[in-house]
Amino acid sequence: MNSVIAWPEMSGLGEALLFWSCAVIMIVAALGVLMFRKAAYSALCMVAVMLGMAVLFFALQAPFNGAVQVIVYTGAIMMLFLFVIMMIGLGASDGFREQRRGYIIFAVVLGVALAVLTVGALLHSTVVGSGSIGLDPYSSAPITSLAVSLFQNHWFTIQLAAMLLITSAVGAVLLTHSDRLGVKFNQINTADARMTEFRVKGVHPGQQAAPGVYAHSNAVGTPAIAGDTLAPVPESVPRVLRLRGLEQPIGAVSPEAAEALQLVKAGRRDQTMWSSAPKVPQSQAWGMGGKAAPTGLHQTFQSDLGQEEDK
Repeated sequence: MNSVIAWPEMSGLGEALLFWSCAVIMIVAALGVLMFRKAAYSALCMVAVMLGMAVLFFALQAPFNGAVQVIVYTGAIMMLFLFVIMMIGLGASDGFREQRRGYIIFAVVLGVALAVLTVGALLHSTVVGSGSIGLDPYSSAPITSLAVSLFQNHWFTIQLAAMLLITSAVGAVLLTHSDRLGVKFNQINTADARMTEFRVKGVHPGQQAAPGVYAHSNAVGTPAIAGDTLAPVPESVPRVLRLRGLEQPIGAVSPEAAEALQLVKAGRRDQTMWSSAPKVPQSQAWGMGGKAAPTGLHQTFQSDLGQEEDK
């Protein structure tokens, strides 16, 4: 068998420069796919690899393959990957440090084994030079021969390609199902959690105040102001925004309201814009500090005889 040294040489210096330039760029981009922790950067590196492959196809006088590489793979599939990554909003890391040590060792051993097999195949391969094709260019015999060769002589390679597609589908599912901020609650779990907080901590299980600073802003990231104490209510901002640090301070929305809150905190409510507003009374329900609710209700109802009676 012929060695790699017997491979046909390149036609000129320009072709050699083009090949080695594309090879270096593709190898660096392929390493970027492996090393970058952000999925978006890895996808962009994969785009660079596919563009380099398209350039090599054009250099080998295969314009159809090069156009398919650019239009289908680079222009459609990889752009779809980027759109999915932008829509699902991946974080700064894809969990590289959270992988198990056994999986990493297995991947490294498998990669080294594949590299050894590839080098061995290149060193002991036979490369046939370009020759003439004696078939009719309008005949379907080349397509039939290609199909027979693929599904009879290379059936195992086709199965490996199918496994690769299945693996990519599983990887897409794992990317779309990112880690949750907390346990997913249904209505029963939410009701149980509220009653547990009321029993243990005395937290009122009712509805919290809506976000927004009176009429100044109704932004979902701005805390509300309690009507009785005139203090910000942090619980009015959704928990997801608070965990991610996306809440907006009151001073950024209404500096006047922030200054008034400082005066209220200092005991100078009469100098604020709420000095003329009456204090809202409250009942003595759970967590309320106002007057007690009446023990009986004076209510008018219709009797069976159609006469109004008091209850």
